[in-house]
Order: sequence, then structure tokens, then C-alpha cells
Amino acid sequence: MKILLFNLGSVEERIISWDTEGYKSLFEHDVILWGPIPDTDFSFNGKPVTILKIDGQTSIKSVFERLPEGWVPDIVTCDTSVLNYVTDIYLCPVKTILFTRDAWADTIYNRNLVEFFDFICHSVIDIDAYKALNVNILPLASFPVSLPGPNLQFTGFSDRTIDVICIANYYEGFYHERYKTLYNLSASNSKNLNIHYHSGLSRREIHEYYRNSKIVVDWAHTLSNRSYEAALNGCLLFSHEDNTVMKTFWVPGEEYIPYNENNLYDKIVYFVNHTEEAEKIIARTREKIKSLPVGFGQYTYENIIQATRTDVDIKARIERNSLLPSGELAYRLATPLMYNYRYDTDYPSDWKEIYFERIDRAISSISERNSKILPLIEAARVSFLLRKYELCSDYLSELQKILPGYGWIYYLQGRILFLQKEYRQAFDTLRKANECAFKYPDLLQKYILPFIDKDLNCDGRRITDYLWQMVYKHENECQVKALLHFSYDLSGDILLREDKPDEAKKDYINAISNSPYPDSIKKAAPLCLNSHDYNKLLEITDKGTQDSPYETVLVLFKALSLIELRRVHLAVQVLSEHRKALKAFKKIRRMRLVQGITIIISIIALINRRIGSKFILKIIGVLSK
Repeated sequence: MKILLFNLGSVEERIISWDTEGYKSLFEHDVILWGPIPDTDFSFNGKPVTILKIDGQTSIKSVFERLPEGWVPDIVTCDTSVLNYVTDIYLCPVKTILFTRDAWADTIYNRNLVEFFDFICHSVIDIDAYKALNVNILPLASFPVSLPGPNLQFTGFSDRTIDVICIANYYEGFYHERYKTLYNLSASNSKNLNIHYHSGLSRREIHEYYRNSKIVVDWAHTLSNRSYEAALNGCLLFSHEDNTVMKTFWVPGEEYIPYNENNLYDKIVYFVNHTEEAEKIIARTREKIKSLPVGFGQYTYENIIQATRTDVDIKARIERNSLLPSGELAYRLATPLMYNYRYDTDYPSDWKEIYFERIDRAISSISERNSKILPLIEAARVSFLLRKYELCSDYLSELQKILPGYGWIYYLQGRILFLQKEYRQAFDTLRKANECAFKYPDLLQKYILPFIDKDLNCDGRRITDYLWQMVYKHENECQVKALLHFSYDLSGDILLREDKPDEAKKDYINAISNSPYPDSIKKAAPLCLNSHDYNKLLEITDKGTQDSPYETVLVLFKALSLIELRRVHLAVQVLSEHRKALKAFKKIRRMRLVQGITIIISIIALINRRIGSKFILKIIGVLSK
């Protein structure tokens, strides 16, 4: 079989680092690598592999003309970034597979672009959204991030010393729910289980921990890599009961344990104490994993095999896409370029110029006013994120003519005016954003503002909420609350600059009432202290720590409010509970320091309340830098 295999970046990063053993079956075939590959040569197990380097925009015809004479692929693999280079991939004369890069919600704003391809591999919880589109969804599957190696020796469940482990990214924005779940699990550890959370481990290191762990706790938007890793290493997997792709692939209760926030700890304790039941489930998953692709290369190969055995109408795909209006075509080709913003990459180096050329072509080519709305929203958002504020203002003005009640228009205008230090004008514009949110919430719920703003720590939560919309069937109410939160928060910043602390405090509290995100609470807290409003400080920090219990600064402000209200013993209890919860987060120096600091604060506060308060303020200042 002849395979034209897309590779985004270096061979080392995209193939070798994923464990070459997993690619063995794939490279037994006649493979040519293609894409923006910096390498000039590559051999797999001594077998030379041809590299077809793509530097800039080209056509699929040109790609095929550069192939060795007489060499015609049976199938062409792509990821979404292929559209950055090959704008007419839909004209490909052979079968095409798209391996989506949507685990971080990059394409959910323009899902129709998958119709350029014959097949997609997609394992994210919004998979049902693609069933109505003209594309074949390959059977649900995933892969482990790395393999445990050929000499893996299984240790019995009861002999392992780590009771619970999670190896994953966790932070305030996109993975807020995971971070919160892990924190609360550690906080509830009344049986003193040995719980470990790790982040940033190498692919080789992770198996050293898994081999010594009984239970793997997972919280994910996808059919998680951790589910494969748990099975390969003889661990019992726990995954959230709302993850629809997990329960579609693995059998709940038989191959993994579904949980929710209320029963997670009790279920863990049960299986730690009922070894035989745990080992029966582990044995079933171990048996199942024997028939599954292990490694990214094997996963790719299995999907290729499935696609080659499935009949598709290539001519119909070409004709259907060739008939797309030029504006719609340009819009679908523009969106994937924003991967470069998300991942800090340059595929290709002039991607920003290409993006605006495509999105402008989309906007100018669309004659029907309402059909311009989504491209205009995306163009305004992208130009803002790339700090092209004059261009952003132009897009917003055009959007305002069509959709004047869309609140994000005025929020983005307010952000620009704020950056230009036109504070009073910015304030008035933000009030207009609030007015639209109250009057036209349906527009915010219908037209989602795309892409995560890296300058707003919690903007990822807004996008996560939209990603899960296919599961929870909600009405996107979070989009309205997010706009009101960000608008009130920025208004508070303006009022502070105008030396109006009481009014600023009110706006920060309004922001918190819509969404108790940590940044607004951190701004409101000093204002509550200055006005000696300790009850309000306790109220907002209590909301904040319920929503983001892992936020140390919020915990310290809460303890401070309790000390000032002469409830020192309760403040000590709050600090003690936080210290206990942080214990499970391993090898993070900041968390180790915080654990020690909370002990010192508690001792000082019990001896002298005033000195304890001052010490907390100093620590907050250090942690906030």
C-alpha cells in the first residue's frame, strides 16, 4: 500500500518521540512523508523514507506532480493544518483522512471544514456534532502517549504503593474542572490514601509511576490517552460519568469506574479495600488492550486500514466542494491558521498575512448580510488577539451594521479603548456591552466568540463550556455570564484608574456575581480590606474558593477575612485544609512553599491576630507577582 503521510514539523518531534515501535506496521508499507518538514532525510529501521517538503501555499495537483514518477498514493493523511498549505485538498484524486486536532477546541467554531476530507478521526466529546456533515467518521479510538516497554513486569494491585495517581495538565482555564476535581479529591482524603498528581513528566517517566499505582483518575474532554495507559500498566481507571466518548468505547463498571464529584472518593476507597473486584476489572481491560492499537503510529495505521476498506465517492466529494460559494470556501480555509496562535507556531511563517487575505476574501465574497456574521466575528477576534487593533475596529464596525445587539462588539471596542487609555470612553462602551447582554442574550448564545484569549486566564472556561454543549445540551448561558463578568471586571479597572475605589469594588463584585473567577476576586479583595468590609471579603472569597479551591491567594484572603472577624481558629482550619489538599500535587516547588507558609501563618495568627494579618498580606504580595 502506498501512503502519503502528512507530518507537521520535524520527524523527531512527530514520529521518533512517539516511540518508533508503534510505527512498525505503518512503515512496512510504501510511505512518503509530506508537509512542512525541516528534515532532509529519514530512515526507519534502515529503510529510507522519502520526504516531500511543503514550504508555502500550494495545490494538491502540484503536490502530486512532485511525487516520484509512477508513484500514486492509495490514501493521503492530513491534520487540519494541511489547509494552511493546500487550499484545494478537497480536489485530491484519492482517499483522504483528517486527523483532527480538536482536543483543545480549535475547530469547533467552523466544523464544516471537515467536509473537505473523506474520513475523520475524532475522539472528542463533541463528536455527535459531526454526524450531520458530509464526512465518514472512523470508529472511535485513541492511543497511549507512550508505551511501557517490552520488559514490563506487573505488580499485584495490593502490592502497589501509590493508591491514586493522575498524570495530566491542570490549570485555571481550559482544565479548570480537572484541577478542581483533583484538588477536592485530595482535600477529602480522610483515609490518608497515598495520592499523587504529576504534570510535565516525560513520556518515558510516566510508566514508572503507573507501574506502582493502583488507580488512575481521569478527567478529560476526549477518549483519554490515560485510559490506554492505565490498561497497559495494570491500573484501575476512574473516568467522569459524563464523558460520553469514554463510556462509548470502554464499558462502564466492567472496564472502568465512572464517577461524579459526589462519589469519587468513596468509590476509590471501596476499590482500594476490595482488591479482587478491582483486579477483575483490570483483567478485562488488559485483555481488551491486546486488540487495540498501542502507540500513535499504530493508531494511525489502523485508521488508514479502516479507510482503505471503506468505499467512498471521491468524485462526489470533489464536486460538492467545488460548488461551494467562494466566500464559504475562504472562511473554512481561514480558521485552521489560528492553530498557530494557540500553539505558538508558524505553519507557515507568513500565516498571519495568509489568514487576513482569506478571511477578507470570505467577507467580501459573501453577498447575504447574515452570512457575513460568523466570518466577521472571527476576523474581529483574531485581529484583536494578534493586537491589530485598528483592523479589529474596522471589522467590529462592519459587524455592528449587521448585528448591533451583539455584546462582544462593545466589549472588544472597550478593551481597545482601554489599551489606548481612553478610559471614560471605554467605560461607556463596556456599559453598552452589558446592556446588550441583558437585552439580547440570545445573540451571545447563538454566535460564540471563538478562540481562547491568552490574556484572560479564565477565558478557557468559556470555551470548555461550549465544547461540552453537545453533552449537556445547555443553551450556552455561560457565554452571557462570561461577557458580563469580563465587562464588569474591566470597568472596575477603569474606575480604579479614575480613583473611584468604592465604585470599582461594586463592579468587581458584579463581575464575581456573574462568574466567581479568581482574577476579579483578587482585585476586589484589597478594596474590601481598605473599607474594612470583612464580611463582604469573606463572602466573595467563599464563592471563589468553592469555584476555584486550588487558588492559594483566594484561600489566604479568606483566612485574612476570618482573622479580621476574630474567627482565628476557623482561619487556621481553612489553611490546614488547603495544606492537606496541596499535599497530592507532587514536585511543584510553589505548592511545597505554600504548605510551609500556611503552618507559619497559623502559628503567628494564633499568637497575635494583627501580626498574622500583616504576614498574610505580605505573602499575598509575593505570590501575586
